[in-house]
Amino acid sequence: MRYIKKSSSTWIFVTVLVIMLLGIISGIRPCSVISGSMEPNLPTWSLCFIDTRISYDEIQTGDIVVYNRRSDDMRIIHRVIEIEPEGMITKGDANSVSDGLSVGRDNLYGKSLFHIPYLGYLGRFAQKPIVKISIIICLLALLITDLVAGRKTGNIEKSKHTVEE
Repeated sequence: MRYIKKSSSTWIFVTVLVIMLLGIISGIRPCSVISGSMEPNLPTWSLCFIDTRISYDEIQTGDIVVYNRRSDDMRIIHRVIEIEPEGMITKGDANSVSDGLSVGRDNLYGKSLFHIPYLGYLGRFAQKPIVKISIIICLLALLITDLVAGRKTGNIEKSKHTVEE
């Protein structure tokens, strides 16, 4: 059996691909916190990981949820402070007043699982389509470069063995 040596850029490409696939399969999505309404529990520019497959009925008082605001479809991350038959009342931890009846079955995006402080800067930057395309192009270029370099190395080694025989 032959051992195939892979370069670091191939491993980077495979790792990024696996992480992306796991996110798609599991329903976990990143979400950047861009305001201080959840301070100090969720610092501004934290990167939250959201379970988008959670059922509306699984949400409990005290959970931090992400929902699409009905007025402008902007995603908001706030804590559920009360659950009523008509929907959930949310409030930012640092806010003095609640959002009112803001979350229903129709606009719940998900529940916050955990966050990483300050990584939200990267998450927000990476949401831009041009950045996503650039990252994909760079990763593909690294992979192609590795494959081409590997073939050249293989051809050189084959020619050495041919000359020696």
